[in-house]
Amino acid sequence: MTTKREINDRLYVETPEQIRINYSIAGIGSRFYAAFVDIAVLIPLICIGVYVIIRTHAVLDENFGNWLVAITSIAIFALIWGYYIAFEITTNGQSPGKRALGLRVIKTNGYPINFSDSAIRNLVRIIDFLPFCYGAGLVAMLFNKNWQRLGDLAAGTLVVKEDAVASPNPVHPPTIQKSNFVYAGWIQPAQVTDAELAAIREYLVRRRTLPLPRRLKLAHTIGDPIARKMGGHKHIDYDVFLDELYVLKTNPRSAEL
Repeated sequence: MTTKREINDRLYVETPEQIRINYSIAGIGSRFYAAFVDIAVLIPLICIGVYVIIRTHAVLDENFGNWLVAITSIAIFALIWGYYIAFEITTNGQSPGKRALGLRVIKTNGYPINFSDSAIRNLVRIIDFLPFCYGAGLVAMLFNKNWQRLGDLAAGTLVVKEDAVASPNPVHPPTIQKSNFVYAGWIQPAQVTDAELAAIREYLVRRRTLPLPRRLKLAHTIGDPIARKMGGHKHIDYDVFLDELYVLKTNPRSAEL
């Protein structure tokens, strides 16, 4: 993929199939408020952990108490680290704070992050937080054109705004009667990521301008990985499949008409 930067903190990713996906990069302000929301969620849990440490050390003998203090401290770290990883992996790159501010973590090539990406960026969060209140991370963001903190640079990720994945070109959903749906029985719209939906949208916008061989090849390139993920059949008309998938993802009620 080719990644390019545009004005006004916009960035676009061009796939090998020449599909252009636009993103709006999240700045320091929105990311700060998202972090504040996440910290507000974590503080009560951290306070409970600290209380357990203090009470444990006061009640038990020194040796055994020190062991439990160490174990509890590790558990608190695992809670903070796991909090971000669990949400970013299960909600397609969004912690509660990012969801509240309409932000999302993606790879720099436009694809969704995986477990290792999230694990790396959140492990380095410890360094970003130094000496306090994300001081190191803030400095890194100020000297980085994509507003990436150290964890993002290490993991190859960046934070974008939710509305950024939308194509600037309007797409008129295909008119498909419920009785004419071919693949609706196994299509699972919830499994479609924002990056995949953006690619489908771009295809639907451009397909009439493409020669038929190019159009069929492009539909296969975009649709095949998605169909495989959903356990689809072997023989698929990917042009029709992408039509139906787009309708079911963006306007589920239209399938009932």
